[in-house]
Amino acid sequence: MCFSMGMNKQSLSKAGKKRSGRPTQRDTLRKSENLIAVATDFFVAHGFSGTSIEAIARAADMGKQAVYMRFTDKESLFNAVISRLKEKPIFQELPTESGDAIGEGLPRRIRAIFEDAARPEAMVVSKLAVREGHRFPDLVQIMVEGTVARYTRPLAAYIDARKAAGDVHDVDAFDSAGLCMDLIFAEVTRAVYSDTPLSAVTIKRAVDRIAGIMLRGIAARPAKGRNRGN
Repeated sequence: MCFSMGMNKQSLSKAGKKRSGRPTQRDTLRKSENLIAVATDFFVAHGFSGTSIEAIARAADMGKQAVYMRFTDKESLFNAVISRLKEKPIFQELPTESGDAIGEGLPRRIRAIFEDAARPEAMVVSKLAVREGHRFPDLVQIMVEGTVARYTRPLAAYIDARKAAGDVHDVDAFDSAGLCMDLIFAEVTRAVYSDTPLSAVTIKRAVDRIAGIMLRGIAARPAKGRNRGN
């Protein structure tokens, strides 16, 4: 009887060890999340062509076959990265309050866009869209939809409000906001291509330059406190 109970305890102990050795659903999910995060870093750093499944697997501390069990090939892994980027808004929405005059409000909004675009999450999308947008158009779509909804439309609403207040010429507010965004993202794209971070100094210079160009074109009267030479 005692022997039988001892065998049962041993059996239960072994069974418990076997169960504890199996990955739980949470472990599997955590490994998949880590794999996508590592893959994102590799694709940003080396591009799609310069990245291999083997390198990602090593960095994620996984076997290559474990990666292929989750994703059939490198393209499906890259698409998983894109899907993850779609899950949450990358770009923060620009405030639309319209009380401040154009000479102060426009530079403040341009600076806010730069600072938001310089965040690591936003730079990931910008880098991937610039480098791999020709191969994965969904990346460009994420960037376009995100920037139009969260930057261009609020900026256009602000310009429209300042036009009603007499601060701005009779211009098309959405076209003006779009032109401003083109100038901003020319700077962002330059930073991506040169792999140079958007530092505080770089942002300040860009804000002064772009605000100067925009204010000369749309301000109904000279903006107070701004250097005409900017």
